Amino acid sequence: MRSAIIGGVAVACLLGLSACGNSNKAETPAADGAETASTAAAPATLDAPKPGLWRVSTAMEGMPGGAAVPPQEICIKEAKLEAPASAQQPGADCTTQPFARQGDAMVAASSCTLPGNMKADSTIRVTGDFNSRYVTEVTTKMDPAPTPQMAQTKVTMTAERIGDCPAGQ
Repeated sequence: MRSAIIGGVAVACLLGLSACGNSNKAETPAADGAETASTAAAPATLDAPKPGLWRVSTAMEGMPGGAAVPPQEICIKEAKLEAPASAQQPGADCTTQPFARQGDAMVAASSCTLPGNMKADSTIRVTGDFNSRYVTEVTTKMDPAPTPQMAQTKVTMTAERIGDCPAGQ
């Protein structure tokens, strides 16, 4: 039961962080120009964070014991919005929809079957100017939920650009 809770939290956090970028490994960008009925008028490229050093603060709703994550500093070297598939948890079977423009937001989705036959459906919504600040909201519905309060969780990550990346990063 505890591993199911940790697994669900990990999927929610990792899927949200995929929108923030990661300086430690190269990841696949979302497909540019993918069109659906809601994105037919969208520009050919997707908004993405400006390269530089970003401080990411995280708030979680629906987690037992009020799980807390300290702010993190992330060096983004390349302006791109990462596809959620890059954060797949080991042992999970996931399908994803790449980021697409929906109004003032970039939106992606993921559906995973986790070990123990738990299903986690997540929607990732990213808003902001991507030059100085952006907010990533990851809403995850789990079935069966490990605890009643985890039937739906929301992780909100607020990223603020604090300057250029340190030399050597």
